[in-house]
Amino acid sequence: MTILKRARRLAETGRQWFVPPPGPVAWTRAYNCGILVALNPEADPDAVELALARGSEREHALPVDRRFVEDGTAYLHAALDPALLAGPATLRLTVTEPGRADQQRIAVGPGCHAVHLDGVVGGVLTGWVSSLSAEPLPAVHLVVDGLEGEPVRPGLYRPELRFGGREGGWNGFRLSLPAWALDGRPHGIAVRAGDTVADLGAYAPRLRSSLHVEAPSRVTGWVFDAAGPDRPSTVRAVRDGEEVAQVETHPRADLLELFGRHSAAFAFPPGALTPGTDLAVGPVGAGEVIGHLRGTIELARAEARALLLPNDPAATRDERLALRERLVAAIRPGGGARLVLAEPAAPEPVPESGRTPPPACAIVPVYNGLSDLEACLASLLPQLAPGRMRALVIDDASPDPAVTRALDDLAAAGHPALTVLRNRENLGFIGTVNGGLALLEPGEDCVLVNADTVLAPRALEKLARACHRRPGIASATPLSNNATILGFPGMPEAQGPLLGLPPAAIDAALEAAGFGAVTIPTGVGFCLYLNRQALDEVGALSPEWGRGYCEEVDWCLKARDLGWIHVAATDAYVEHEGSVSFGKSERLAILERNHDRLLALYPEYQDEVDAFIAADPLRPLRTAVLGTLLAERVRRLTLHVGHGFGGGAGRYIDQVSGLARAGDHEIGSLAPTGRGPARRLILALHAAAASVTLRPDELLGLLEALEARGVAVDLHLNARIGYDAALLDRLFSGRWPYAVTLHDYQWYCPKVHLVDGRNFYCEEPPADICRQCTVSGVAYDYADQNALMGGGLDGWLATNERILRGARRLVAPSRDTAERYARRLGLTGIAVVPHPDAAPGPIAERARRPRTGAVRVALVGGIGAHKGFELVVALAERAARERRPIAFTVIGSVADLTRVEGLGTLAVTGSYRPEELPHLLADVDPDYVFLSSVWPETYSYVLSEVWAAGYKVVALDAGAPAERIRAQGGGLLLPFTRDTAILLDALVEARSRLAEVAIPSLPAEAPSLAAYEAAIAAEGSDL
Repeated sequence: MTILKRARRLAETGRQWFVPPPGPVAWTRAYNCGILVALNPEADPDAVELALARGSEREHALPVDRRFVEDGTAYLHAALDPALLAGPATLRLTVTEPGRADQQRIAVGPGCHAVHLDGVVGGVLTGWVSSLSAEPLPAVHLVVDGLEGEPVRPGLYRPELRFGGREGGWNGFRLSLPAWALDGRPHGIAVRAGDTVADLGAYAPRLRSSLHVEAPSRVTGWVFDAAGPDRPSTVRAVRDGEEVAQVETHPRADLLELFGRHSAAFAFPPGALTPGTDLAVGPVGAGEVIGHLRGTIELARAEARALLLPNDPAATRDERLALRERLVAAIRPGGGARLVLAEPAAPEPVPESGRTPPPACAIVPVYNGLSDLEACLASLLPQLAPGRMRALVIDDASPDPAVTRALDDLAAAGHPALTVLRNRENLGFIGTVNGGLALLEPGEDCVLVNADTVLAPRALEKLARACHRRPGIASATPLSNNATILGFPGMPEAQGPLLGLPPAAIDAALEAAGFGAVTIPTGVGFCLYLNRQALDEVGALSPEWGRGYCEEVDWCLKARDLGWIHVAATDAYVEHEGSVSFGKSERLAILERNHDRLLALYPEYQDEVDAFIAADPLRPLRTAVLGTLLAERVRRLTLHVGHGFGGGAGRYIDQVSGLARAGDHEIGSLAPTGRGPARRLILALHAAAASVTLRPDELLGLLEALEARGVAVDLHLNARIGYDAALLDRLFSGRWPYAVTLHDYQWYCPKVHLVDGRNFYCEEPPADICRQCTVSGVAYDYADQNALMGGGLDGWLATNERILRGARRLVAPSRDTAERYARRLGLTGIAVVPHPDAAPGPIAERARRPRTGAVRVALVGGIGAHKGFELVVALAERAARERRPIAFTVIGSVADLTRVEGLGTLAVTGSYRPEELPHLLADVDPDYVFLSSVWPETYSYVLSEVWAAGYKVVALDAGAPAERIRAQGGGLLLPFTRDTAILLDALVEARSRLAEVAIPSLPAEAPSLAAYEAAIAAEGSDL
């Protein structure tokens, strides 16, 4: 009797009935060669028992052979004898859990199939199918209200089915519901596979959602379909009928507690949305709209500016102040009043004023930092002139007596237009600035100048001109190496001065570029020119910001609410050291606290800054000036094209960039960032100590401009991941000579490491078999060629082969790598040249002593899937089960820490910095280091590091590590197998076998770049 029948019978007799709480099992399915049990969260897998019988035979226990987790769901797996499926039969499967037992009757044999439905998410029904016979997988049909759709062949990878079934997990399907079935009314949903029909029942979306609009385009919230499964769904941003952005829902602890949903929260990236955007769940045109965004702050500011520009500011000041008060009350936190706005008419172009800027006063707050102060004053004093520009240097009670003496000497020198003052007690930056503002003459502008800046000649004059070029400008800020959104050569991160150049040289190049002033969301306080009329309206800096940080942004945003704007003086440059008055930890604490408060007051601000950074209107200027300054000082540029993930390829680029080379030879590295239309390129220049973000066309323009000015440009391709085909074609069309280093197998294996669904070496089958690994997508982003991963690989391979065959040099760091590429793609002339390794320094000699007891094995680095994580876990589990005398320690990280918790034979130390490795190895004191990679690595920096630290290695017999060990010694090779019995025996025996093995020495120093390039030229030939 089932629980449901018993409940009904007891209800009919009037007896009280308590339904037991949900047990461990969520569902159970048979599939080809196995029984799969999905567990509820926090279930005890040991509380579940399985029993099986065929026909009228007696039941027998069915042992669980695997316990594993996929996508957050825990599974039990029991193998099924294939002979049970040979002919027509009925199996009885009993699933026993605490307080209940459930029995299923399963028809097997020809024509019988298992169909599992996950449910509908975002208008798509997903699931899997398996034949319960020797027949191949059948096609599936979506059935909606009895209407059957076209056949769909299963071909999506379902990792929970990879054990035992002959399909290897490629059993999944996705079926999109027609638009008419998403109209909110219930529709019958089913799936047919052969004669088997799986009925989902009546389905209608029941969305529950909540939006939190932090700013017009900064939106977070949560949404889930109460009628659908607990799986990630997609929230789409739609504008004018077209999708402009999408995000996937993710876990949030409070939602799990409230609704029991593991995936419901979402957050759109800053700047992704604009007013007038709909947020919807489901297909475009058929989804359900859960929110609409409207802009109001922008309208209020536009109305204020429309009042400001045609009039004297004083004439409309009260009206604009009232508008700002209504804006704050209606929109900003704590508000709630209604704000009624008129759509302002399109503003007429504002002509240049032609006005001579009024006199100005530079206010320089000082607190310690003598050397910076001296450099600042040396650049400031020549720009002072009575009646035009004066300065107040105010010592904020600096405790350093050297600063006091220096300022006393400065005051005694009697510089015209300079006044030196001293606070009796420390007032902080804001108090000191406000004290200076109180001393301004009527009608006098102000320039806030940090004492850790160095001004280019005429910088103050240029700032004044920029601020008064047109009416309604509240502030002007120069460009700087450390000025967030106004950084040069890159932003927003601080950098050193480009090429170590003085401010005057960079300033002259900016001025020569002739770029006009650019409107910015806020001025930056390191050197900020303030219009006196705006200063009179907004007032002094608010003392509520404590000792400083964000106070100038608060001032600038108040001015914007009144209709003023802020501009970047693009012809002026000021060098800025930054953070001299505070220690780093104190600075970060103050900045974090004040930044949080700023966003609470102005929730739109971060979104505006993010949008400015994304649009980056100053990028063309920075790129042009960067090219000018480079071309004057560089004769050759080698650009390394990489993926930006770090790892071996990233280390190689860093290594080559550090090789000795000619002083006029610059090395750059390129890495993609972002996705889709927002994709950008990060260009880092080694000798120039600069980093810039460019659009693809801007990079090409920069290279062309450098070439036109006599700079020899050559390229070195290390990765094609992240670059679209159009950019690859333009970069590697033959205009610039290029070499390719083969760091992995991404040129013919989309999964990069030649591993299949088992997370083990795939043995490199033909391309049509490779498709089975890629049909459901791969982990790496191939930009516009991602779509090719789901179909044939011919187009993708054609692009890659064209690039490889067009290279002047192909370089492989090992012969094994070169031979694999030669076999697979028919390439010839590949230069085999090891990476330019060198010993990091002398390593203290370790005491050599015989050891008994358990064998200690270390693994080094990030042990992910391709580094043998599954194999290592299996070895540790077997060692524990068989009580073998061996213990493993990972010096680094693992793919899934929860999988190894509780394993007494496997410990994990956590991530480390490279320089820490010798000391960590000494602490672990292993007998040797095990290289557990399950793919044929192309080089292995870990092997070099371990040898340099004085330790022997044991590796699987594959790839470059095996090649190096055979050639140089320093370790042992094990059979390249997944058989843990063989490997565990060999690992235990390895300690004694390594007793007489010597560790090879790395070169004392790396070759020069010229020597390394000569070795490549000598080994390879032009292709």
